[in-house]
Amino acid sequence: MSEKENLGMTEQVSETKELSPAEKAKKKKRNYAIAKVVVAICVVLCIVLTVFEMGFTYRTLKAVDVDGTEYSVAEYNWLYTNSLYEVYNNLYQTYGELAAYFLNPQTPLDEQDYTDEQTWADYIEEYTQNSVIELTALYNAGKEAGFELEQEVIDGIDAEWEDMKAIAAGSGYSANDYAELNYGRGVNEKVFKDMYTRYLYAMSYAEYVVENEEVSSDDIETYYAEHADDFDSISYKSYFVSGTAEEGEDADAAMEAAKAEAEEVKEGSKEVTFTESNYVAKSRVPETYSEWLLDEARTAGDIEVFESETGYYVIEFVEENDIHYNTVDVRHILVTPTDETEDAKAAALVAAETYMQEWKDLGGTEEAFGEVAKEHSNDGSASVGGLYENVYKGQMVAEFEDWCFDSERKTGDCEIIETTYGYHVMYFVGEAEEYYDYAVDNVIRNVRYNDFMDSIVEGLEPAELMGYRFIAKHLN
Repeated sequence: MSEKENLGMTEQVSETKELSPAEKAKKKKRNYAIAKVVVAICVVLCIVLTVFEMGFTYRTLKAVDVDGTEYSVAEYNWLYTNSLYEVYNNLYQTYGELAAYFLNPQTPLDEQDYTDEQTWADYIEEYTQNSVIELTALYNAGKEAGFELEQEVIDGIDAEWEDMKAIAAGSGYSANDYAELNYGRGVNEKVFKDMYTRYLYAMSYAEYVVENEEVSSDDIETYYAEHADDFDSISYKSYFVSGTAEEGEDADAAMEAAKAEAEEVKEGSKEVTFTESNYVAKSRVPETYSEWLLDEARTAGDIEVFESETGYYVIEFVEENDIHYNTVDVRHILVTPTDETEDAKAAALVAAETYMQEWKDLGGTEEAFGEVAKEHSNDGSASVGGLYENVYKGQMVAEFEDWCFDSERKTGDCEIIETTYGYHVMYFVGEAEEYYDYAVDNVIRNVRYNDFMDSIVEGLEPAELMGYRFIAKHLN
C-alpha cells in the first residue's frame, strides 16, 4: 500500500456520510477564502511569467465551446486555476498542511503524479472539462428558470477583487498583473469578475435547486425502508494476521501459522492493538465477515476468526448504532503543532489558550468566537468562523466527537481538547437536526439532484478550439 493510501487518499466513504449537493455548492462558494492561501503560494511558482503583452490575444482567442457557449483562453485559464483551488482546498480541509504532500502548488502539475497513470496536470484538466460542462449547463438552466443572483453575492465579487488588489499591491504588482500571474494569461479584472460571477451564479442555482426540492416525511420513511442498510451502522474492532509466505516459506505453513496466531488473539493469550471501525454502514461491511457481524444475535464482546485469501481477521462486535439522535452544530479553532516535538506541542497549547482568552476578551459570544477562528484556525473551516453544522457520529475524530456528544454539553460551552491533529478550542453552538432525518433527506436530495444534472448535461461535451493549447501554461 502506498503512503497516500495510508493517509486516506483512497478511502471509501459511505454515501450517507457525503456532503449534500447544497453543502457542496456552499463549500465551492467558500473556496476563495482558502484559495487566497493558495494564491500566495502559487506566486512563487508563477513568478517566472513576466510577459503580459499577449493578454489581449488570450482574452479574444477561444479555447473551448460547450453547447454554443465559447470560453476564451483567459476565461478557461481562470476556470482551470479555480479547479486547482477546489481540489487543493478539499485536500487542505481534510489533511491541513499535509495537503502539499498530495498536491504541491509550488511544483509544476505535470511533474506530480496523481496516480500511476495520471499526473496532477492530467487530473486537473479532466476535472476542468467536467466543471465547464456543469458550469455552462447550470448557468443556462438558471437563466431559463429566471433565477437571480443575490445582491450580497454580487457585492462579494467586488470585495474579492479589492482583496486581490490589496494583496497585489503588497507584492509590488498591479491587480491585473497579479491576476494574470495566478490565474493565467489574459486574466484581468473583467475576466476575473465575469467568470467569478458566472461560477457563483451556477453554484447558487445548484444550491437553490437542492434546497427547494420538497422532501416529505413519507419520502424519508419510504426511502429509508428501501435502503436501511445504507444508513444503519455498526461499530466493531478488527485485527489482521497476514498469512503471506516469506521467501522460501511454504504457503500452507504460513497460513496455518497465521490461523494459530489469530486464535491466540481471539482467546486473549496474545495482546494486540485492534483497529476500531465506528459507525460503518451495514452495506459497507466487508463480505468476509459481514454475515456473522450483522447477525441479530450479536452482542457486545462477541469475537470470531475469519479466513481471507491472504490471512485471518479477528473481529470483535462492539454495538449496533442508533441513528435516531440529534446532530450538533459546533465551532472550533484548530492549532496544529509545527512538528511532533514536545516543545512544539507545548507552544500549540499556549497558542490555543491565547485564542481562548482573546475570545473571552471580545465578549465570549458565538460571533466573537467565529471572528477569532477566522483569524487563527489552521482548519479549512476557518473561512466560516470554524463552523461545522449537523455534525454526526463517525464524522470526526473520537476526541472531537466525545466532546460534542457529551450528554452534559450545553450551548456556549468552550474548552480546549487535544486530538491527533493538534489542539482544538471548541465552542458548542447547540443541537441540530435529527440524524435520521438529516441523513435520509440528504441522500434523497443527492439522488434527485444527480438526476437533474444528468438531464441538463446530457450530450454536452467541451469542443477544443484553436486556443486550447495555450491553457494552463502558468501551472506547468
